[in-house]
Amino acid sequence: MRKISAVLVTFNEEEKIRRALRSLEPVSDEIIVVDSHSSDRTAEICRNHTDHVFLRAWGGYREQKQFAVDQANHDWILSLDGDEMISPQLLQE
Repeated sequence: MRKISAVLVTFNEEEKIRRALRSLEPVSDEIIVVDSHSSDRTAEICRNHTDHVFLRAWGGYREQKQFAVDQANHDWILSLDGDEMISPQLLQE
């Protein structure tokens, strides 16, 4: 069975991050969050769902995503932004 690493980049997503994290839990074997030093509770909320929370200054979208992927331990990567979630239809697939 293949294992999946889910990676998220976040910045001030306190209102939406729980939904994103909950949607990933059934399909991922690990969740990696790279937060750009949010001024809200985003990183704190993420730490309640995963031990893999990294604070990193924003270096650009591509750089943040690549850093997140580099932290992943599995070959299969599912990448979301902090305001996205896995749809019920995709979850069933």
